[in-house]
Parts: sequence; C-alpha cells; structure tokens
Amino acid sequence: MLKILRLNTTASLSFLTLLIVSNTAFSNPWLDPDDIRLKHELQLLSDSGMLSAPITTWPLASKDIEANLYKLKDGERIWPVLQHALDTVNEKLNKKNHHKLEIQSRTKELLIRDFSGEGRDKGSLIYDGAWSSEFIDARLKASIADKSSHPNDNNFRLDESYLSSNIGNWKYTVGQQSRYWGPGWDGSLIMSNNARPFPSLSVENELSKAEPDDFFLLRWLGHTKLHAFVGQLESDRGISKAKIIGTRLSIRPHKLFEVGLHRTIQWGGEGQNESASDFFKALFSVRVDNQDGSLGTVTGNSLAGIDARWNLPFGRKNTHYSLYTQYLGEDRTDGSILLGDEIFMIGGSVAGFSKKFKGSWRAYIEATDTSAGSFKGRDNNNIVYNHSSYTDGYRFQDVSLGHGVDSDSKIVSAGLILSQDNGNFWRGWVKHARLNEDGIGNNPIAQEGRKWTALGINLDRPMNKDTKVNLGVQLISDRIVGEENDNDIAVSIGFSKLF
Repeated sequence: MLKILRLNTTASLSFLTLLIVSNTAFSNPWLDPDDIRLKHELQLLSDSGMLSAPITTWPLASKDIEANLYKLKDGERIWPVLQHALDTVNEKLNKKNHHKLEIQSRTKELLIRDFSGEGRDKGSLIYDGAWSSEFIDARLKASIADKSSHPNDNNFRLDESYLSSNIGNWKYTVGQQSRYWGPGWDGSLIMSNNARPFPSLSVENELSKAEPDDFFLLRWLGHTKLHAFVGQLESDRGISKAKIIGTRLSIRPHKLFEVGLHRTIQWGGEGQNESASDFFKALFSVRVDNQDGSLGTVTGNSLAGIDARWNLPFGRKNTHYSLYTQYLGEDRTDGSILLGDEIFMIGGSVAGFSKKFKGSWRAYIEATDTSAGSFKGRDNNNIVYNHSSYTDGYRFQDVSLGHGVDSDSKIVSAGLILSQDNGNFWRGWVKHARLNEDGIGNNPIAQEGRKWTALGINLDRPMNKDTKVNLGVQLISDRIVGEENDNDIAVSIGFSKLF
C-alpha cells in the first residue's frame, strides 16, 4: 500500500517556532510567487542577457538565481536601470535578519487574482520570519485574516511556511508553498497562486546549470529545472483528503527561449484505492473497467501541457519584445493517449528603460480561454477543472488551482509596470472577463454566468530602507446573469516593516 505523506501542521508550527526563537542568522532560500516587482526585474535581467537561469517555475531557488546572475567586473558600467534591477535582486538575495510585519486592508476582495496574489482577503495581519543553518532552512509565516465561507478555512494560517533541506543538489521542502508555473502575468492554466497553498512535500534540483560530469543530455539541454511535489487537499470535499501530484520540467536551451512541460494528477483520498499499482495506472493514464468493448476510464484526474516564452531577437538595445503562450489538455475520453479538450493562454510584452520616468517599464497583454477546445471551434463546456469522480474539481477550498477565471471562461487583460530608481513601483491594469459562459456546470465564482471588468492602479512606495507602504484603487463593474449591474470602487492599503 502506497501511503503519501500526511502533514502535521501543529507539529510543524511548534518546530518552526523553536527554530526562530533560537536563530543565529536569517535568510530565505526561495523567492515567492507574489512579488511582481521581482518578477519584472528578473525578466528584465534575463532578456538583457544578465541572467541565464529558468525563471518560469516559482518559487525560484535563490541559490540558482545568485549562481547564474551576471557579476560586474571592476569598473564595469551598465545601463542605470539595469544596475538598479541588479541591485534590487542582489538585495533580495542577500537580505539577512529577516523578520517582517505586514498589515493589509481593502474594502473589497478581488474576484480574479494575478501573479501578485493581491486581493484575497479584506484584512490581514502577517508575521514573516526565516532561519537558516548549514543543514536546514525554515520559515514561519503566520497570519490572521478574514475567514472564507469554506468549512476548512481558518482565520489563523501558516501559508508559505516550510522546512527545507539539501541532499546534494536536490532541495527537499515540506510545508505550504504557493506555486506559479508559466510565463504569464495574470494567470497560469496549470498551477498558480490564485488559491491558498495546500500542504505538500516537494523536491527540486537547486542549481539549473549542468556540471561537466553530468549526463550529456542535461548538458545539451542547457539550464534545466525539475520540480515535483505531492500534496494533500482539504477534508471537506467530495473525496476527502484527495492527493495532488505535480511535476514540471523547465528548460532554457538558448538565452532567448524558455520552455516548460508540466503535469498534475488528482488521485486517491479517503475510500479510494491508494495502492502502488493504482498510482502507476494514474501516472501512465492506464484505462480501467473497460468491459464489453467500452473504453473504460482513466484513474485520477490528470492535466498536462506545455508553455513557452520567446524573447524576440529584434528591437533597440534598451527595448525587449517577447511572446509567450501556455497550453493545457485534459485526459481524453476517446481512448487516445494524447491530450484533448485543450485550453490556452497567449500573451506578449514589451519592456524598456525610460530616462524621463527614471526607471524600467513593461507593458503586456494576455488572452485566456478555459472553454475546452474552443479555439478549434468546438466548445466542450463543463470539463476543464471539473471531474466526474473528484466532484469538487481542480480546486482547493473551492478556489481554482489553475487560472483565476476557473472553467468555461474567457478573459482579456493588459498591464503596465513602472519600476523607478527611487524605489517607487507603479502598476496599472485592466481586465475584462466573461465567466462560465454557458451558465451551467461547476464554476464557484460564477455559477450562473457573470461579466466582470476591473481597472486598477497600485503604488508600492518605500518610506525608508525597511518600511514600505502600498496604496491601490480599483474600479469594478460586476454583473451576474439575471441581476443588475454592480459598479463599485475598491481601495486598498498595506504597510510592511522589516526588522
């Protein structure tokens, strides 16, 4: 019988607390998928040829970024905005004595979240601390926030807390880490931080660059990252405590191109077969119960796909153009071993440097469609992120683990980013979504169909080296089918202090 790790959150909290109160040094081995400024700065350095590591599988290993970040030679000078981006990233990598207190408040939650992860709760109070030694890394991020309507949600949370250790080049982590897989800014089809993180055990090669004595294929592929995890979903769902297993391989064979291959499987749970043989049937999509000439069914709920980002080889020296896309397929019902019922995301961005505004900027646009097969002219609704056996679908506490629009929806979004040398970080965005277009099936944010449009602007402003404030305003138009249009103005404010 194959038994997947079950995490004891209380024990983890006790151990983390013991570590932190007896610390000698603080650092963070992971870069979280919620810092959109860091994502912008890393992408800028990558497109400028100053970072060679893959950067579409978050959280990113700090050690890999540091090892593959360009080191300036004595007296070498680069564009001021690149110098600022380099300084920002290095400061993030080298930050010690990491204690942070954060307070956030907003008048209205955001229905659809993006890479920043902002807008989940109306109010929260957060303590964040990290500890590191030669053998183990630990982080305690404890928060008190508004409780959602889901029975398994709590006001007190340990999201992003973990214990982590190395065996050679492999990093093993147990805890509750958010993941964001893919090149998009406003969502990922396969794994995003739209939902809160679930308890998991993961492993990843910490350094992406192959050594001279490594297998020749790894050296030929270029910088390569492999991430795998097994997690456990909540108890109050159709199949209680179902497991979720995920793998992602990201490859950067050329400085202009990065590709990612990914797969996730929902499997097992209370009352389900959790034998080794059943696990491998799910892993290899073996069909079962195919009696009387029927095709049978695939064990578990499987999603798989590919994404790619191409930094276009033209433009001025201080301007970078890129195209990116993500494709995801469900397991087939026609007996084929290939993926079917496809959904996709496509986007493009342009980034550059501005003397007038004294900083770097980026503009992007994305389009996503989660109605299966719609780009082939055959909408197959009520399939993506849903399943006949795992009736709560590809969700954690009723929130999509993939894109924030959930199933049978379309969204077009655009954003503008300005990262100034004085530390100010501006971000503006507009999103228009048609949710659950057929008005049936399971889409928790739009059970009867919904049109949602939002326009927002945010400012992160440092008050000093260790203190930062965040201000935001959003204009929201929301119309549920059969109801009147609801227009609203939302305001958000946040404060963080490093100690």
